[in-house]
Amino acid sequence: MGEQHDWLQVTLDTNSRRGLADAIESTSAEGSEERVQLLRMLRSRRDELLLNRPQGELVLAALNGVGQLSALRARLEAFLGRR
Repeated sequence: MGEQHDWLQVTLDTNSRRGLADAIESTSAEGSEERVQLLRMLRSRRDELLLNRPQGELVLAALNGVGQLSALRARLEAFLGRR
């Protein structure tokens, strides 16, 4: 069995981060601290991000609503144990 990690490192360009932030805003409920922190990270200037499991869940839910970033979707599914 593979080793479980608490964080997933991802690299996203500016356009991908902005699109993902917009998708998260439209697919997740307001008020969650994880959501606020994730949106702040996505709107920063850093291309390399560390996602924890709750943030990974938010990103995966947003990606399921759009047909983009299939490689990231696959990595998130593996990270969250859905494969």
